[in-house]
Amino acid sequence: MLETLRNANNENKILAIEDDPEVLALYKSYLQKRGYEVLSATGAVEGMSLLQQHPDTRLILLDLNLPGMSGEEWIAWYVQQGKATPVVVASGKGDILTITKGNNMTAALTKPFHMEELQELIEVLLADDWHEQVSVDKKLH
Repeated sequence: MLETLRNANNENKILAIEDDPEVLALYKSYLQKRGYEVLSATGAVEGMSLLQQHPDTRLILLDLNLPGMSGEEWIAWYVQQGKATPVVVASGKGDILTITKGNNMTAALTKPFHMEELQELIEVLLADDWHEQVSVDKKLH
């Protein structure tokens, strides 16, 4: 069962965009151990380039404090591209929920968080029926 999950995860490419090299290394190490392919960028422009080079990316992990362009500006660019790849915004900024509210392609994690929280969120967002799961969850609360 675990081997099947790992093989399925190998098809799931995650782009992590984070300017802190230690945090980026933590994301990469944690997610690779769980069988994900992880692309990493230390800035917004590098993240844009990697996303264009790897259109099969299944999920984006995005920090809001990036050199060259804010995470908010990056999301605006991303939305203009018309892509449907989910974005997990991970930031210590207090207005993180305002940034992601109303955008059904984004989810938010406020730093610091446990890596298990990230893993659970990724599993939900990469599920084929994640739109239904999110809708059901919203109806229950």
